[in-house]
Amino acid sequence: MTEARMPTVSVVVPVYNAMPYLEQTLASVACQSIGMEAVEIIAVDDGSTDGSGEFLDAFAARHPGAVTVIHQEASGGPSRPRNVGLDHATGRYVFFLDGDDCLGPQALERLVAMAERTGADTVLAKLVGVGRTVRKTVQDVFRENVDRADPAVVHWTLMPFKLFRREMIEKHGLRFPEHMRISEDQHFVVRAYLHSSVISVLADYDCYYLVGRGDHGNITHGGLDYPTMLAQTDELVDVIEELTEPGDLRDRLITRHVKVELLRRFDRRFVNDSEDERKALAELARPYAARWVTPGVLARLDLAERLRVHCLKEGLFDELAEVVAWDVAGRPGKAVVRDGRLYAAAPYPPAGSAAYAELCDITDAALGSSPRRRVEELSWRGSVVELAGYAYLDQVDTGSLTTEAVLRHRDTGREITVPVTPEDTPHLTVSRGRETYDYGRAGFRVALDLATLDAGTPLDPGTWELRLRCSAQGLTAEGALAGALAPEIPRQTDRRTLPLDPAGARPYTVSVGPQGGQLTLTLKVQPAPPSTLTRVKRKLGRAIRVPRQRTR
Repeated sequence: MTEARMPTVSVVVPVYNAMPYLEQTLASVACQSIGMEAVEIIAVDDGSTDGSGEFLDAFAARHPGAVTVIHQEASGGPSRPRNVGLDHATGRYVFFLDGDDCLGPQALERLVAMAERTGADTVLAKLVGVGRTVRKTVQDVFRENVDRADPAVVHWTLMPFKLFRREMIEKHGLRFPEHMRISEDQHFVVRAYLHSSVISVLADYDCYYLVGRGDHGNITHGGLDYPTMLAQTDELVDVIEELTEPGDLRDRLITRHVKVELLRRFDRRFVNDSEDERKALAELARPYAARWVTPGVLARLDLAERLRVHCLKEGLFDELAEVVAWDVAGRPGKAVVRDGRLYAAAPYPPAGSAAYAELCDITDAALGSSPRRRVEELSWRGSVVELAGYAYLDQVDTGSLTTEAVLRHRDTGREITVPVTPEDTPHLTVSRGRETYDYGRAGFRVALDLATLDAGTPLDPGTWELRLRCSAQGLTAEGALAGALAPEIPRQTDRRTLPLDPAGARPYTVSVGPQGGQLTLTLKVQPAPPSTLTRVKRKLGRAIRVPRQRTR
């Protein structure tokens, strides 16, 4: 009696007219480094008419016991064949592979190893486009390996090409919605994410190759029409609300769908539509904007997205067209400061209105990345450390700019500020959209004499963080300097012994360099040298040896 196979991974392959790509797809599974004894392939032929079904049967004959082929009538999408494949899967894990894509040779071995090590129920496989573009928001998910990923971060990639623990799938009855032709994978993956005890990301190996077909035969090539997309996404929002509590996670998950699905049609195409077409499109989107965009979601949208959503909710369709045209044109108009806040020059709402204060305030966004700064010189002569470079507030002219160096003691929080000498930087004047911001007085130079910096005395011992603070028109921002060092400035710590004490009796060991994301000055007082009498006694003690008395 033949012992039953206990595969590690069930690879489910939905197939519809996938020749000749299918040959390479299955070959990429057969050559997996994990070994075919650890893999079962479940290929579901969804009514192919191009010979894909016959090729599957021939492939199965060459790999007896490792390949299951199921033939069925065409269902119109991948959901039904994937579900049938799940019904037949016996592996500890399941991986979904489309019939025109490929796996990297070590993909399954690495994915399983990570799942075993981290206890993950879902492991994301790094995606690579071949004749297809992988969106930047998806690429960002794969910057580095992550053992325990944030569900809201990985929510930006909802394709099913991942390793799933089958026990988790069956425990929660996860299946693909068969009434959806495309984007059906989002519903399965979102449920998997929210039911997974651990989600991991494998980013240091090219696991999955998304292949763009020359015949444009990829089922996602045409995309969804906008009304269908909104309806399907609304069902997905139902899933999110079912599986999460109100709060930060839910808001972050839904924000992705507001950005990607709801607002995607309000772009240059919307500007070029007729007035009737714009009104119909906005009327269609309005109820979804009202339902999906809570205050927590609104707070996570950028300026132009907030304005679009507001106009949709309020039925301000003419104003919506103005906002979209303004955004497409590069957001002309310089930001203005009012009552210590920075506001964008948007065409709507009117300045001074309550909606203007809520929607057009860009203070936190602008100052969050400010001051824009660079340290281009860092030198040390005697007890003086000198820095030079530039610093300014984003979207605020430098005519009224004041900059100061800030030294903050890491342990006590004590702060010392030193004004800088401003320098001209005409080359920094830049354009944003149609507007030009004058950053011509952003340069600075400052000399820090460690012997006299603290009101004429040396700095207290300890670590001091060195930062820059910029102020202009009632706005202020402060930033660290370790990440602002020019490439030619050495990153290693420079350590010296200096006689900072006015009497020169107690020298200091001083270190300057990046530390913990900060540019720091660290001072340690060396022990006082021994007195002359003490040195004489020590020398005499070594020179005169008193004989030990013998005892009888």
